[in-house]
Amino acid sequence: MARLAILSMCVAMASAGSVVLTADNFDDIVFNSGKNVLVKFYAPWCGHCKSMAADYEKLGSDYEGSNSVIIGDVDATVHSELGSKYGVQGYPTLKYFTQATGTEPQEYNSGRSYDALKAFVEENLEVKCQVSNGEGCSDKEKDYIAKMKEKGADEIAKQHTRLSNMKGKSMKAELKQWWAQRLAILSQLKA
Repeated sequence: MARLAILSMCVAMASAGSVVLTADNFDDIVFNSGKNVLVKFYAPWCGHCKSMAADYEKLGSDYEGSNSVIIGDVDATVHSELGSKYGVQGYPTLKYFTQATGTEPQEYNSGRSYDALKAFVEENLEVKCQVSNGEGCSDKEKDYIAKMKEKGADEIAKQHTRLSNMKGKSMKAELKQWWAQRLAILSQLKA
């Protein structure tokens, strides 16, 4: 009975601000949401995990309902297959998934404080350009949005597929950034 209470408390703590990821929902949320995802693989008994929990949950609350970012948690002691699949060897391990990384996440190796996590998400994961209102969009992005809206849903889907198939291909940094911006725009237009 006590173990059940502790387990329930851990699940509640992990779901206060961040999204609880499991083996059953991981692929849907991380790969099919159209959003960039920061994932913390943790163990409930881990002291370092407990130390960063409040800051991570605050970050999760900040991005709850975001159009472009999901902050997720995986209890790697329960979903060890996910930890193994993504090379988790210690706790906590933070990895992020974007349009550019595809199914191969990048390791997050910066600070664990709220300010460090927030700065990283703002700089690397948050999609600045919102198609619905043009907020945060550069002139180049606005022109691309207008062009794609004129072409219609079929062309949007076709271009989304074409750009999605370019994941993992080698390209110059400037081109890769424009590729990611266009893919984010097309993902919003498809929704």
